Amino acid sequence: MMQSALPALTAELQQRRHRGLLWVHADRPEGERLLDELFRQLDLAPEAGVLLGERPLAGLDPLPGRRAGAVLGRTLQWALYDAYAGFNPNHFAQLAGTVAAGGWLMLLSPPAQQWSDYPDPEYRRLCVEPWTSDSLEPRFLQRLVRDLLADTGVTRLTPNGLTPPRWSLPAVAAPPPVGPCQSLDQQQAVRRILSLLDERRTALVITADRGRGKSSAIGLALARRAQEKPLQVVLTAPSWQATESLRARLQEADPSLCWQQGQCQLGQLSLRWMTPARLAAECPPADLLVIDEAAAIATPLLAAFARRYRRLVFATTQHGYEGNGRGFALRFRAELARLVPRLEELELKTPIRWAPHDPLECTLNRLLLLDAEPRPQTDGDSSSALQIDTLERSVLLADEALLRELFGLLILAHYRTTPGDLRVLLDSPNLQLQQLRLNGRLVGCVLIAREGELSDELAEGVWQGVRRPTGHLLPQALIAHEGYEEVAAWRAWRIMRIVVHPACQQQGLGSQLLAAVVAQAQAAGVDYLGASFAAGRALLGYWRRNGFLPLRVGDQLDPITGSHAVLVLRPLSARTRAWCARARQRYGERLRYRLGGSLCQLPAGLLPELFAQLEAATPNADQIRRLRGFAHQSRSLESTLTELDQLLLTTVAHWSDWGLNESDQQLLVARIWRQQPAAEVAAPSGARAQLQRLRELAGQLLARITPTP
Repeated sequence: MMQSALPALTAELQQRRHRGLLWVHADRPEGERLLDELFRQLDLAPEAGVLLGERPLAGLDPLPGRRAGAVLGRTLQWALYDAYAGFNPNHFAQLAGTVAAGGWLMLLSPPAQQWSDYPDPEYRRLCVEPWTSDSLEPRFLQRLVRDLLADTGVTRLTPNGLTPPRWSLPAVAAPPPVGPCQSLDQQQAVRRILSLLDERRTALVITADRGRGKSSAIGLALARRAQEKPLQVVLTAPSWQATESLRARLQEADPSLCWQQGQCQLGQLSLRWMTPARLAAECPPADLLVIDEAAAIATPLLAAFARRYRRLVFATTQHGYEGNGRGFALRFRAELARLVPRLEELELKTPIRWAPHDPLECTLNRLLLLDAEPRPQTDGDSSSALQIDTLERSVLLADEALLRELFGLLILAHYRTTPGDLRVLLDSPNLQLQQLRLNGRLVGCVLIAREGELSDELAEGVWQGVRRPTGHLLPQALIAHEGYEEVAAWRAWRIMRIVVHPACQQQGLGSQLLAAVVAQAQAAGVDYLGASFAAGRALLGYWRRNGFLPLRVGDQLDPITGSHAVLVLRPLSARTRAWCARARQRYGERLRYRLGGSLCQLPAGLLPELFAQLEAATPNADQIRRLRGFAHQSRSLESTLTELDQLLLTTVAHWSDWGLNESDQQLLVARIWRQQPAAEVAAPSGARAQLQRLRELAGQLLARITPTP
């Protein structure tokens, strides 16, 4: 049947500009034989596609899964995913996005009845000591097989023959697009981008599902403007690969276009590429800032860009493997509206790379929950009936609607939620869930990882820097980076995600949910709770108000968020409370010491929260006399640095409460703690003005902690 049916199905896909999923499930030798025959029947050119896997198939050399990102930006006539090498949802989605209209995404797997019992190599990434692959419950694969078998849009090939799909396709095939702009949506986007360039201060948010041409629209608009008048543009995105479509349109305008050190010149257009973190640090001048795949960049960083630049274009995928635009829209839209005088939004709905009602897109959305969203909620009322309890993952496997609703909430909780997180949610053996229901409706959840209780041998390897086991983020960070080997034997719960539906926020529900987790952890004999996240004032304040205090600030800036990671901890047992008091003191000393080194880009405005609830000695009488000499007389800054250092340590936790603005906080930290020269400090301008302001601030802080002489 393959001989006649598959070429006919391929012809139908090509006629309608659709794509299909062809699932080959068989024992490996049989699967390889079927693929050999399939490639011959369809006359698939080896150079026109990619095999993602670990060993050759059908005469093809494989691209290993660890290099799946290399396929981004390519357009392929076919693609083959070898699930015998492990099923990674992110890699599968990335590969699917490369398949052109009229093409097949082929999936090779064990037989349907045996796949969920197959020792999937992906389990190595999901396993956390002391669990092993054998102890995992294969919920993700069970759901995947169930949904593949039920999906009438999937073509199935086994040694017993071909099961053709029943595509629900429109009666009339969509005509192929023509012209530089391949849809009316894209034409509108190009016109709007060009008009934005002539306005004084505005922002445009372009959203679309994959394949709608949003990035290409930006490239077309820039290429057109390059021929008209000078324009200086900065481009940022989570990765260089994410800008491929935009860059391709510029290359089409000038095939000789050459990028050197992230910069190029096209006609009168000067374009510079920067990572989000570097952009935040340098803030170069530009007539326009373009932010591609904005959903995968942290909201505080996007807000900083909106404050700095007068014209901005944000483009983001609504449902994708890099992150999810739904959460971006809900989190950032209101804040952006406050930051810019004029905000416009444009959604591209018409597919360009394939026709509407694409079978492969529909299948991927169902399998990987790319379009998952929580149920709409009316405004919550925290006085209504609240229910907080454990949600078993076996329930999620049996209740697809609940799984979609829950995963939709998790998407809203974090800008980097991807299809891979769905497999982690269902399969990782150390996870547990708490759900929050309001009047019976799911409005919140907490995702918890059980960590700790490491063996002496493993702990010693982590301390020496030679072992990095999967998971156990909290104890590993405390042992490897902070040197606390004693925490290895303690039981820990790490809060990976906590989310409340946007319609029910600002009512204390998140704190109630967190309090329930604390109570459950105490009852279970857990030693401490913790979390790790990108440092931000609002988040630090939330965790502090709920009894979680910082114990570590990471050395490295995240290239996407431009932030340092912060580890917060709440001790629960007597031994961890005693230890935490000592560890907090050392944390404060290390934090202060590193401000001029690895933390030189840590915003000063975060320090009041980072130093909160740390004890610091009040300056003694001699120090106070010297400080008054600096503040009210003419003693030099250099001769008073050690006393000023003590003054800052004593007062830093209160700066925000006492009304010090960000500029003053930055001045104190830059000139005293980081000992930067006046020329490197932005405000106030000039050494004399800075010294005068430092004297005034020293006097104000001193008055807060000492009686008037």
